[in-house]
Amino acid sequence: MNKFNKFAAAAAAFALAAASTSCGAPEAITFGKGTQTALTVDGYDVPAGVFIYNELYAYNQASYELYGTLGKMPTVDEVKNHQFETLDATDWIQDKATESCIDFVANEREFEKIGGALTNEELNEIKEFVSSNSAQAMFADNGVGADSLTKIMENNYKREAVFKHYYGLDSEKGCTEDELKQYYQDKTTRVKYFSVSMVDDNGEAFGADEKRRLNNMIDDYVDEINAESSNSARLKKIDECEKEYSEYVEKRTAEAAAKAAKEAGETTTTTTTTTAAGTTTTTTTDPYANEVTVTKRTTTTVDSNAVSAVTTTTASAEAAASQKAFEDYNDYIFEKLGLYKAEKYQYDENTVYVIIKADIKDRMNSADLWTENTIQSLLSERYYEDFENMMKGIAKGYTSEKNSSAYRKFTPFSLKLEDK
Repeated sequence: MNKFNKFAAAAAAFALAAASTSCGAPEAITFGKGTQTALTVDGYDVPAGVFIYNELYAYNQASYELYGTLGKMPTVDEVKNHQFETLDATDWIQDKATESCIDFVANEREFEKIGGALTNEELNEIKEFVSSNSAQAMFADNGVGADSLTKIMENNYKREAVFKHYYGLDSEKGCTEDELKQYYQDKTTRVKYFSVSMVDDNGEAFGADEKRRLNNMIDDYVDEINAESSNSARLKKIDECEKEYSEYVEKRTAEAAAKAAKEAGETTTTTTTTTAAGTTTTTTTDPYANEVTVTKRTTTTVDSNAVSAVTTTTASAEAAASQKAFEDYNDYIFEKLGLYKAEKYQYDENTVYVIIKADIKDRMNSADLWTENTIQSLLSERYYEDFENMMKGIAKGYTSEKNSSAYRKFTPFSLKLEDK
């Protein structure tokens, strides 16, 4: 979860949409006594500024949905005249904004229920964030003032607190740290690899002799790595093999260039770089510098008709082949490749990997992979859908009453949605 996601997304999307237009716009929004509250949810009066902010956000959702159809950012009129889910744009946007306001109240109510309180640090972060963003025209010209932005940002922090209360470590609906570590270890592994290309820089396949030489080199690399007596030595050895292969490629390229130049009657110059005597270079070695973590892919049911449709063109067939190569590789890593045993893997017809897998548990500490950010990210990944369903269930039980005057006055297309 990121407490700024919705706020930042609305700002960025609005800015992009506005940049694509050039028509006039209404004057800044003002509130009367009868329109200060947009709706009342479970007895909570939602300020008009909060409702308008959610209209702006929903408008941007509509814009991006239409962007997918048009292939360009739509004008305000194009959004206004489009139907979304059988609804006209105004009704669709206001419905979405209403849903967001009900969710807003659910966050407030649940935060009260758990006895939550924002810290001074959080309040200062909110104050600074609002101070630096409230002057943006998209907010200021549409009546979304500092008070409304403060409520919105506080609500985001409150929602995060509610999530942690129910789905944090050792919480009512969450899990223990050991269980979360196991969840991470089941879906993540470490690999070191380097690729050997069977084609030249122009994409032309090498001849039989060069392919044989490369395959022999790969087999030798695998044997050399596995001959090492310890896991750490094997991980170090694959780096040495990669360096050796890179040097071979550089030499082969230079020789090919020299041969081509000679055949063309040109001369080539070889440059040698020397290091002054008595100088030393100190480097800090990261033991994981050439290592990557890989996430286990999730399998989904594929529509055979969709696959058939996708593979009707050469371009899409190539994309499908590339996707299959990736899926096969991912399955191989998690289901077939053993720990600390180097292997030769044919990724596709032009690429062969020298690869070794290492134990992810060796890096599960707070100074490396198991950081607070990782923990929070994993909790969100694992439980956020459950959390959203819980909050939607809470919101569903609320009664709400719209202020018809506010809804009429603050229709989305009466707002400033484009630059002058």
